[in-house]
Amino acid sequence: MLSDVIIEKVTLKNFRSHKNINFDTSGMNIVLFGANGSGKTNLLEAISLFSPGRGLRGTANQDLINIEENINSFEIKIILKYKTGSVTLYKKFANFEKKESYYLVDGEKISSNELLNYLRIIWITPVMEKIMLQSNTEKRNFFDRLIFNIEEKHLKNIRQLDKLFKERISLIQNHPNNHEWISIVEEKIVKTSFEVLKIRRKVLPLINNELDKIAEPFSACNIEFNYSYEAANYLDDGQEFLTQYKKQLSLNRSIDSEINKTSVNVNKIKVSIWKNKERKLESKDCSTGEQKSILISIVLSVAKLIKEYDSNRAPIILIDEAMAHLDDHHKKQLLLELEKINSQAWLTGVSKELFSDINNQTVFFELKNHI
Repeated sequence: MLSDVIIEKVTLKNFRSHKNINFDTSGMNIVLFGANGSGKTNLLEAISLFSPGRGLRGTANQDLINIEENINSFEIKIILKYKTGSVTLYKKFANFEKKESYYLVDGEKISSNELLNYLRIIWITPVMEKIMLQSNTEKRNFFDRLIFNIEEKHLKNIRQLDKLFKERISLIQNHPNNHEWISIVEEKIVKTSFEVLKIRRKVLPLINNELDKIAEPFSACNIEFNYSYEAANYLDDGQEFLTQYKKQLSLNRSIDSEINKTSVNVNKIKVSIWKNKERKLESKDCSTGEQKSILISIVLSVAKLIKEYDSNRAPIILIDEAMAHLDDHHKKQLLLELEKINSQAWLTGVSKELFSDINNQTVFFELKNHI
């Protein structure tokens, strides 16, 4: 059975290693196989750029252009098929004197925030397996991305908050005596911060609830956010939070001006990923195999929630080289879970044989180094 949304066609022009390539992809699973360097991950990256942000590698647009061609731009087109029709999405980037980067839906420009109205995309890559060992900032960014795919208002809030932090620093450094203007910006910061916290507090228990139900052999785990500033103690009382946090921002203007950042903010979190809900062992102390199992558990759990909160529309799931390091039991269970979620999954591997247990609604593409 086809998902409520699938990518039916992909066209790349001058993107990474692909000069001009088309894929007709009307299957539930898409398997890209071929030798290392054949462009498999590049194709997944192109698709991932239809999710807000910099895609699965976090690369700037100008570094995505095919350097072999004398064309300083790239274009990606995907056709999305729904049960009720289809839409065409473009991403275009031109690295001329004035850089241009924009999205189109059926010829009309949209913002990157609006991409979430058309599809949700989540992914698993080999680099992500190190998330358990990364900094709190990197872990928080990882979970904020997952959260805004479940609750799209979160994306607007975290982007707005980042702009407000920059505006406040500019004001306290360049206009320190304009207390009224600074106070207005700080008022916006505390209100937006409360919205960010409210959504995190709502969604994180939902993720943990799904993780608690994850099927073996994948590992159950539990995510915990601990905030390190005074105002966080008042999250159950919105007005008190606003009062306390605004007072703290006002007191910290001088020091924040010197260090060039807002020192007390909702993004200063200690993120703990525990092996299970008993919280006795952190994932950073688990084996690499267990860490990979935990990562897959998190992504599968979030995929189920996205489907529940996005009108029963399952996300597109990109899985880069995951099969190469999974035993047969994990491999079969992963494919079974994807089938249950009813997501279109894009998977890569060096050989077709890695996917012997995949269902018959699968389209295989072999990529070769000369493409």
